[in-house]
Amino acid sequence: MDKKSIFFKTLIVITPNDSKRLLNLYPRLVENIGYGPVCFVSAPEVREILDESKELRDKVEAIDENQVIPFNDVHVCMKKRLENILAGRELPRGITGWYYQQFLKMQYAFLCQDEYYMVWDGDTIPCREVNMFHKETGKPYLDMKHEFHKEYFDTMGIILPGFSKVIERSFVSEHMLIRADIMRELITDIEKNESIPGEKFWEKIINAIPPEKIQDSSFSEFETYGTYVALKKQSIYMLREWHSFRQGGTFFNVETICDRDFKWLSQDFDAISFEKGHEVREDNANLFDNPYYQEKLTPKQMLQAAQLEYKEGYKEVWADDEAFARASQGSTDQIGDQVKPESPLKYLDKDTYKIYEELGDKCRNSNADQAFLCYENAEFLCDDETLKSGISLKKKEMLDSGQAKVNKAAFIVLSYNNVYYLQRCIESIYTNCNPDSYLLVIFDNGSTDGSQDWLSEWGKEHDEALIILNSENLGFSAGNNAACEYVPEGYDIFYLNNDTRMPANALFWMRMGLYSLNDAGAVGAMQNYAITDQREEIKLDAPEQYMEYGAQVNVPKEIYLEEQSKLCGFAMLVKRKVFDRVGGFDESFSPGYLEDDDLSLSIRAAGYKLFVCHNAFIYHAGGQSFRKNNDVGELFKTHRVILVDKWGFDPTIQAAMSENEMNFVKSLSEKGFTNEMNFKVLHVECGCGNMLGRIKYEFPKAEVYGIEANKDVRRFALSFIKLYEKIEDLPIDISEFDVVAENLG
Repeated sequence: MDKKSIFFKTLIVITPNDSKRLLNLYPRLVENIGYGPVCFVSAPEVREILDESKELRDKVEAIDENQVIPFNDVHVCMKKRLENILAGRELPRGITGWYYQQFLKMQYAFLCQDEYYMVWDGDTIPCREVNMFHKETGKPYLDMKHEFHKEYFDTMGIILPGFSKVIERSFVSEHMLIRADIMRELITDIEKNESIPGEKFWEKIINAIPPEKIQDSSFSEFETYGTYVALKKQSIYMLREWHSFRQGGTFFNVETICDRDFKWLSQDFDAISFEKGHEVREDNANLFDNPYYQEKLTPKQMLQAAQLEYKEGYKEVWADDEAFARASQGSTDQIGDQVKPESPLKYLDKDTYKIYEELGDKCRNSNADQAFLCYENAEFLCDDETLKSGISLKKKEMLDSGQAKVNKAAFIVLSYNNVYYLQRCIESIYTNCNPDSYLLVIFDNGSTDGSQDWLSEWGKEHDEALIILNSENLGFSAGNNAACEYVPEGYDIFYLNNDTRMPANALFWMRMGLYSLNDAGAVGAMQNYAITDQREEIKLDAPEQYMEYGAQVNVPKEIYLEEQSKLCGFAMLVKRKVFDRVGGFDESFSPGYLEDDDLSLSIRAAGYKLFVCHNAFIYHAGGQSFRKNNDVGELFKTHRVILVDKWGFDPTIQAAMSENEMNFVKSLSEKGFTNEMNFKVLHVECGCGNMLGRIKYEFPKAEVYGIEANKDVRRFALSFIKLYEKIEDLPIDISEFDVVAENLG
């Protein structure tokens, strides 16, 4: 649905003092909502406060809260309800205010002249554009989070008899898009309840709460409206997972949070909250807002690590979190047997095999290894036994003639206290990977959560897999190396994180990339997680949606390989002869971090190329192996020093694309360059050339030149770059270049 075709007001119910606190951030809120006016419902003096911001003048409206419901009316009702408890003392306005602001959001339904209105918490700022309607169906979203407050539902069951919690998740998400007629109907139903004293809905709500429970925050307009819709208007809304950084005020200062921070946060969060009373603690300073950490870690990963230290209070939960999995499905023991492979055709057409058989026919005379892989994949995807036998014959001919010499892949999967993710990873491999094409090696790194018990039982029924149960945690580098010792000769090494899922054809296309050239040493996949050159710009709501997406994009492409100078180790396939030459991970990087950068450079130093397969997307939950007992920042610093000492430069900077470089590549299309055009590009201070690698992938006819002064960096420059030490060495004048990039950082 086109956002421009929808109009409604957004209400922010707030006190004047609270509006001052976030005044400098409200322009961002207004810009990101964009459906209509943002209206501040407050005392009259809020108008003067808003006008202090030039960016807000004429863009926001102010509504006198007493014109919606007089505060004193509610305050008098509340004092009467608490009369025995107060015993003559004055009732603090704040106790009434907590309920009053909810009643204002409900009562506005009778003033609303549009179909919808949205309520938005005044301490919450969007991290990105807010879209409240499903693009294809046009249905509005009800956004959901993960928390539970029993008192909300106790009150609901009194004001709306028979109503109770019906959905595992919570509707309390700092905002809600309300259809005015449904809210009016809800209020009418509350007012019809003659068993509760009072005439107006808010009187009945107050009188429904036991006096001793009033201060326990015993009503939620969000939970009440959401449950009402779920029970009576199910077909109107769509449910959506929503993530707001509710503890944001303990990590970010409202005065210093900047555009870079919001862009980083938007990877995993829809919004960030700055609750009153929250301030940045000394031990949280220079952490989440640190560009260094932002470059290496995602917001989700950072917060999950921080939450490991939380003893109580609210925790942000994602649908693919282990905690959520256990809450939804029971304990580790209960989910232990739930590895249930599905049909590889779940998201594919039954005739998909024809594509790969035809591709095999085309490859027979140009690349026998790739032809064999195509026939092998077609055989796997064909569900007609007669037709399959013909494909099998072609595959056999390639082997018997000696033309094809392709290794199987050995999945190296480390397991450590993540049985749910491990099960999903195994399930995806067994569903979407041809059993004739791989060996599964699972090395448990001393788990203590029951993973070893489950693996032991599962392994008894699956002797095709190698299960190694180690008594201690060796860390990532040493654990992978130990696992590789169990891999027989003749298998390529596929390092795969245990919090991944393999979509259809992902393994196939990575093997196609590995056998595209004799000097291809290793290949990597695209993913949805982390800030890397291999991140796919896709944001979906659930793991299964990513699996479907993977099936859609893991398809033949004319150009699908991008040469790069290093690969992310979350899914890295290394040719066996290369592994035998360079070995596995350098255990100097134990327990982990940057070992994949080091291995990449070792492969490059041995004379082999690295490629990213753009049609091999692998779902990556991310953050599940984050180590609680190690200071991540210190590990990065220490391991960067090791890298620089070993290789003479910092590959985390000079063998990676910066945000500015990524934006520069995107700008070329905006400037009118196409993949059919011949043009010359010069990148000054190009490092190893990752940006030029992306340009060459997207614009294959471009002629790319680089200037790099550091001889150690030049040693690892991408093979197709015309590389020079300084501008004076260029064979042509700088004015002859169509595009010159410099000072990108």
